[in-house]
Amino acid sequence: MTTIRKLPTGVPGLDIITYGGIPQGRTTLITGKSGAGKSILSLQIACNLARMGIKTLVLTIEETAEDLVSTADTLGFDLAGRVKDGTVILTDLTRPMDGPTHVSGDFDVEGVVHLVSDTVKKTGATAVVLDSATALFSPRPPEAHLRSQFYRLVSSFRQQGLTAILTAEAPGDYGQLTTLGVEDFVCDTVLVLRNLVDGDRRRRSIEVHKYRRSAHYKGEYPCTMTLEGLTVFPLDARQADDLSEDARLPSGVKGLDAMTHGGWLRDSIVLVRGPSGSGKTTLSGMYARAGAMRGERVIYYGFEETKPILMRNFAKVGLSLRELEAAGHLRVECRYPEATSPEDLLVELRSGLATFKPSLIVVDSISSIEHSTSERGFRQFMVGLSSLLREHSRSALLTQTIGTFLENDAAPPYLSTIPDAILLMDYARKSHELERTMAVLKMRGSEHSSAEHRMTIMPGGLQVELFAKQSPP
Repeated sequence: MTTIRKLPTGVPGLDIITYGGIPQGRTTLITGKSGAGKSILSLQIACNLARMGIKTLVLTIEETAEDLVSTADTLGFDLAGRVKDGTVILTDLTRPMDGPTHVSGDFDVEGVVHLVSDTVKKTGATAVVLDSATALFSPRPPEAHLRSQFYRLVSSFRQQGLTAILTAEAPGDYGQLTTLGVEDFVCDTVLVLRNLVDGDRRRRSIEVHKYRRSAHYKGEYPCTMTLEGLTVFPLDARQADDLSEDARLPSGVKGLDAMTHGGWLRDSIVLVRGPSGSGKTTLSGMYARAGAMRGERVIYYGFEETKPILMRNFAKVGLSLRELEAAGHLRVECRYPEATSPEDLLVELRSGLATFKPSLIVVDSISSIEHSTSERGFRQFMVGLSSLLREHSRSALLTQTIGTFLENDAAPPYLSTIPDAILLMDYARKSHELERTMAVLKMRGSEHSSAEHRMTIMPGGLQVELFAKQSPP
């Protein structure tokens, strides 16, 4: 079996779902409705090929060369630099706008074919980007003629051994892939970009619709447009090459480590579930503070309060974090999820992991994210979050607000399978006060107490009584 040679795209996550990138010497078609990100993705790939030393010819039909350079460089692609050093050859094929267009005779792509052939011979380019095929075939010729001309265009690229990237408009998010209707039998790879309305917000996704002679990830994957271009989230459970440490980390809560037989396992995801007022945020602060005081790097993401209020509240209960943040061991980031999107939050998490390199991450709370997006968007966020944590082998504590367990509040089933450990916090009214409790529901890879223990909130945080709560006779 012939092995397909692939060229990495440089697009975060895309080379994972394509198992290595786009096929060398073949044609890749990028489709999607207007605003899906086709032009940006094609430019992003073109500039990455150029950085690898692959001379790339870019044919722009919908936008002027100046606009294309401006767009690319706003996203940090440095297209102007690539044009200057000759690794990108930018050719403007936009039609003049000053006057009507008169059409006579049959549509013919031979002019474009000869232009590409001559440019390749002069420059040594081995890749070509054409944005877009829809604009090239406008006004649209009869279907049979269009198919033969499109086939002629793609065949010419193949004959010259060019790695080609074409963009084309889609009539809808699903169904027919392009308004041309010619992609299935000609192009080796088809990437579909979507920008769907999901509830009250838009959600971007990408799908490898087709990849001849190559395995690839199936289905749609979330993606987002950042200040550095497109980012794809493979939702993969890849783990770092090194085995997870057989070590434990203290929780920071007196009595809790006895319940878990020595502390949380390193590189584990802990989900803390409980009603409002049960002490989840206090527990999160103690977890973060304990890690920072050990000299570890910790990122605390708060989604329910502003940073000044959060820091003040921690200081009031004797859990000041300001000194630890000033020392560089702790970073506290607070925002409301409604002001962003789950995909952008994943980008921020990925950036934080790459730049700050924390060993512990706190997310308080995932319920705020759940309420700001659709069920599908939240599930993808949770799977994406866990895949990032697994990939980088990081320990994390997540909180979730639910009703009291007496109300039998139900959580989505997948929220019970993602974390390695689940800690339940609850309270009940007893006489003139609340009786708070804590219990370890599950803890993979470790023995743990299965009893429900009393817990109190006092200056300095939480404290768990080491004897189990007695059930009524």
